[in-house]
Amino acid sequence: MGASTERSEVRGQLLDGRYRIGHAIGTGGTGIVFEAERLATLERVVVKMLRPAFAGNPDLMSRVRREVEVARRVFHPGIVPVIDHGTLYDGSPYLVMKHMRSESLSSYLRRRGPIGPKQIAVIIARLASVLHSVHRHGYVHRDIKPEHILLNRGPHGELDLHLLDFGVCAADSAPADERGRERGRVYGTPSYASPEQASGNPFVDARADLFSVGVTMFEALTGKLPFTGSDVTDVLRRIIREDAPRLSLFAPHLDPEIDGVVAKLMSRNPSGRHPSARALMRALDPWLIGRVRTERLLVSSLEVAPETTSIRPTARHQVVAA
Repeated sequence: MGASTERSEVRGQLLDGRYRIGHAIGTGGTGIVFEAERLATLERVVVKMLRPAFAGNPDLMSRVRREVEVARRVFHPGIVPVIDHGTLYDGSPYLVMKHMRSESLSSYLRRRGPIGPKQIAVIIARLASVLHSVHRHGYVHRDIKPEHILLNRGPHGELDLHLLDFGVCAADSAPADERGRERGRVYGTPSYASPEQASGNPFVDARADLFSVGVTMFEALTGKLPFTGSDVTDVLRRIIREDAPRLSLFAPHLDPEIDGVVAKLMSRNPSGRHPSARALMRALDPWLIGRVRTERLLVSSLEVAPETTSIRPTARHQVVAA
């Protein structure tokens, strides 16, 4: 069965009598996300569940539940709220999250091309604020990339940013046997993975996320990824063995100071990186002068889909849930 038809039994049906399931809006390596309507309030939400092939995997089930844990423990407006969670008929967990009307940074970069240091600085400053809270609570996201950074206009014209998808996050509280099973596996998106992730080390800390932030900045400023290869193995090998290229190689017009910030983030040795997300925020200060104006100009160029009408399913049968 192709990924596009998986979980077809839930489409157009009611989940636990509370959520009317619509179309699938995203399929990842292990999970599927559906749009849905919360019947009690008629608000649009998204429902995330495991793909059938992974429904019985205890580690993946634990990861879905950890997303709930992160959303409820990390009190930051940049974390997408988890409204509800439960269990499907096959025993696998699902979670219900707020529907975010935003544009991802990846979409923005595809439309606009490379952006300038001031624009990426205001985005990364917002992201670093989220990461500071995440890391302080003992979590490492492990999959920072433009696709997971959502941008929108705040109530006063400021930049509103949310960080998505804690499905592969590492937690200080994770059981030792879970960490042991992770050894040798690569978590996150290969092109954005830190050297320690690329080598299969499960004991990563906040600096692994900062490396991925550096890759994101590099891509936003140059339109290129710092590490490419003929296949995933080649990319991971290069991340482990090679120093990241400098911005000046692809964008010689950029000033050396921003080049230095990005190079520090992408140091192969974690000790060479900024020690924390808060330290990164301080390093971005020179490009945050006139921040209000920069944010307003940026959000004015976002493309955010308008609010749509209620979901109209093709059937209204109850999905059996535990």
